[in-house]
Amino acid sequence: MYLKNVGIFVEDLEGAKKFFESYFGAKVLKTFDNPAKEYYSYILEFDGQAWVELMKKPETVSLPKDPNRLGLAHICFKIDTREKLNEIISGFKKDGYKIQYEPENEDGPGEVRAITFEDIVIEANYGY
Repeated sequence: MYLKNVGIFVEDLEGAKKFFESYFGAKVLKTFDNPAKEYYSYILEFDGQAWVELMKKPETVSLPKDPNRLGLAHICFKIDTREKLNEIISGFKKDGYKIQYEPENEDGPGEVRAITFEDIVIEANYGY
């Protein structure tokens, strides 16, 4: 058994797709467009493994998202190199995402947790 995908409703479908493509190398596997229902979706694949489905439809509501809320807490990505983790951390900072914690040094294992695009909490770790 394995986890197939996680679905996330977003306000900015194109922006969310670009976020996952640029930070984590996501590739669009499938798209679903249903103009009659105003439902649009991208299924993104990560290195031929897990998927994230980004979805948009008009009846979704945007409520404040506390990082300590009940429900899905975060999405964590396993990073292959420390250099890539450092690149992600630098990008999160450059793009103004709120870093909740990060490694104390730039060498060895480490993990970053940030409140990112549309308040989605992302963790990325290397060496664990």
